[in-house]
Amino acid sequence: MEEQKNNPTQENNEQQKEHQPTVPPQKKNNKSMQVILWLLIVLLGVVTFLYINQMHTTKKIEGALTAEKDSLQTHLLDLRSEYDSLMTDNDSLNAQLVTEQEKIDDLLAEIKTVKATNYAKIRQLQNELGTLRKVAKSYVRQIDSLNTINQQLVAENIKVKNEFNQVVSTKNELEETNKDLSGKVEMASVLRTENVRATPLNRRGKENNRINKIEKIQIDFTVKENVLAEPGERTFYVRIAGPDDYILAKSEEDLFEFQGQEIVYSAKRPVDYLNEKIDVTIYWDNNGALIPGNYDVYIFADDYEIGTTSFQIEESGWF
Repeated sequence: MEEQKNNPTQENNEQQKEHQPTVPPQKKNNKSMQVILWLLIVLLGVVTFLYINQMHTTKKIEGALTAEKDSLQTHLLDLRSEYDSLMTDNDSLNAQLVTEQEKIDDLLAEIKTVKATNYAKIRQLQNELGTLRKVAKSYVRQIDSLNTINQQLVAENIKVKNEFNQVVSTKNELEETNKDLSGKVEMASVLRTENVRATPLNRRGKENNRINKIEKIQIDFTVKENVLAEPGERTFYVRIAGPDDYILAKSEEDLFEFQGQEIVYSAKRPVDYLNEKIDVTIYWDNNGALIPGNYDVYIFADDYEIGTTSFQIEESGWF
């Protein structure tokens, strides 16, 4: 019974299939090709979009890396200039600075050969730049410290120079004062005379100024007391100048030193001077060189002229 019931249904299905239209194979192939073509177009669009997007991103990255490379080069040049400004008078420190500059020059030469896309190398160079900057800062601190010390030394040097100049000035003032005092003491120690007198004498020792009567010239003077003078023997020299300025002398070899020169004297006498007042008399014997006129007499001792006077000689006469 069941087989009879199923059979009619099967028969109906077969009848329906027989009555359905049949699709040609060519139309099926065209439809498949269209689907594939559209898929290819969509895929090509997606790939093109991704490629363009990738190219745009790559250019942006390359631009950023190029800018970073240029910035790195600029920073290296600035750092090198900074090292130029750090040069000092310290030869040892300058040698170290030059070494650091050579490192910068090597980096500048290296960065010129690095491609902008070599990110790893650029990053390495940036790290080296950071190290060089730290080194530069340490040199800046070191130089600042040296400059501070130098400023202190300069200030101390100026102070010492001022003090030295003050000492020199004081020393010069003292020397001038000492010279002045020495000069005053020296002048104060010079022997002085008073009551200087020159008298022509005849053969009996009487005063007579007639040229034919004169036997000798007597020169008298008193040496004053002087406690500053050095005690001891002194030689007193007398020069007698005639009307013709000729110096009366026994011999041209009768010379004594006066202010660096050898000059002739008319007469001399050694005296023991003990800082007390003492009277001195010196004689000049007439040698026939007298002429009428006025005569000047000069007394010398210790390289100083210490007294002067004059006398007159008249023409010959009986008395």
